[in-house]
Amino acid sequence: MSRIVLLLAAVSTGLFAGFCFCYTVVVTRGLARLGDEQYVTAMRRLNEVVPSVPFFLVFIGSLVFTVTAYVLHKPLQPTTQTWLLGAAAVCCLVSVVVSATGNIPLNGELASAATNSAADFLHARQSFEDRWNTLHAIRTAASALALVLLVAACVYAPQRGAEARADESASVPVLSS
Repeated sequence: MSRIVLLLAAVSTGLFAGFCFCYTVVVTRGLARLGDEQYVTAMRRLNEVVPSVPFFLVFIGSLVFTVTAYVLHKPLQPTTQTWLLGAAAVCCLVSVVVSATGNIPLNGELASAATNSAADFLHARQSFEDRWNTLHAIRTAASALALVLLVAACVYAPQRGAEARADESASVPVLSS
C-alpha cells in the first residue's frame, strides 16, 4: 500500500509541476504579449476554467499523497527515503500555501476589478501581473523540487531485507590471517 501511495504522490505532483511549468513557459509568455484589455480578459477566462475537479484532485492530491507517503514510510530510525519524502512534503505544502494565500486571492481580485475603461484595464493588470507571476514562479519551483525529491524517493526505496542483510554483514567481524 505504501508504494502505491508513493507512486500516487509522484504522479499527482508531477502533473501539478508539469501544469505549472507549461503555464510558465507557454501561457504566461503568451499573455505577456497581449494588450491590457486582452490580458485581463484572457486571464479571467483561464481562471474560470482552471478550477475544476481534475485540477483540484491533482493540486490537493500532490500534498495529501506526499504527506501520506511520508507518514507511511516514516520508520523509528529515519532513512534517506524518509528525509526525501519529508522534504517533498514541505515543498508540496509551500506550493499549496502560495497558491491558496497568493495566486487564488489575486485571481479573485482580478475577477472583481472594475474594467470600464482602458485605464481600468491597465490598473487591473499592473496590480496583478507581476505579483501573480512571482507567486507562480515560487509554486512552480516548489512543485518541481517536490517532484525531483519524490522521484529520488521512488528510486531509493530500499528493500527491507537488503538493508537488514547490509546491517548484519557490517556487524560481523572480519578475521585477517
